[in-house]
Amino acid sequence: MSKETVEIVRGIYEGWSRGDFSESELFHPEVEFEMIDWPHPTKSRGVAAMRETWLAALSAWDDFRAHPDEVIDYGDRVLVINSITGRGKGSGADVSAVTATLWTVEGGRVVRLALHWDTERARQAAGRG
Repeated sequence: MSKETVEIVRGIYEGWSRGDFSESELFHPEVEFEMIDWPHPTKSRGVAAMRETWLAALSAWDDFRAHPDEVIDYGDRVLVINSITGRGKGSGADVSAVTATLWTVEGGRVVRLALHWDTERARQAAGRG
């Protein structure tokens, strides 16, 4: 299942890089979405709620971009280390950071998506059995 899990995550990132966010069938209808230690931590459940939560978070940014730099296979979990860039909508300040996204996949669908500012904390979460 491990290789398939990585390919699911890579495929989602490839679609997102083209501006294609239509692959909702790859997410479990009750997907758990959590922004663990972001400036405004939040949690939601379900595809529609995940989308609303993410759009609300992105509304603070102009030209937000996330590029996957490293994909690490943990079996049913995949850790992606991302380079993010953006400009604060209110401040105009340019921001760049390295963050992590921990994906949990079961039965070929994403059941949990956890976003971390702290990559070491994400690595620890990924390594738990």
